[in-house]
Amino acid sequence: IDQCNNDDLKLNITKAKEMCIDFRTHNTIITPIIIKGQPIEPVTTYKYLGITIQSNLKWTSHIITQCKKASARLYHLRKLRQFHVDRHLQELFFIATIDSLLLFGMTVWGGRCIARDRNNISRVQRIAGKIMNTTVQPWGVSHRQRTIMRAKKIIREPLHPLHYTFQRLHS
Repeated sequence: IDQCNNDDLKLNITKAKEMCIDFRTHNTIITPIIIKGQPIEPVTTYKYLGITIQSNLKWTSHIITQCKKASARLYHLRKLRQFHVDRHLQELFFIATIDSLLLFGMTVWGGRCIARDRNNISRVQRIAGKIMNTTVQPWGVSHRQRTIMRAKKIIREPLHPLHYTFQRLHS
């Protein structure tokens, strides 16, 4: 609050949300944050830049949402096949509209999703592969490639905040 006042910024308390991340096994009563006499609304899930964050730091709600959206877009892929559109164009459509949606933010959540979530993503990808009569790259392979690309980008940029966490090996 003091930083906002120092920088002549106004804090909109009606839009502020509070998310408590607590891994303790016993329930504890957490007192709400009060700013300028108004309590801040506590939330268990919060959508930020298109990624749904849960207070237990699990990604189930994000993946369920993305799979529902992707499943709805399979209709358009079916129509492309029904109209005998070239398979290459079907694959481009899949990559641009379905796979990109399914794998959005994967470098953040990819290593922490549970088996049920992985199966949901794989199911949508399998259905799309059957529609296009081709095999789709499994999401795990995409996760590995994207994570390596992100790490290489951080290593190349010395001003990146995480640059110091990477050390080059002699090999």
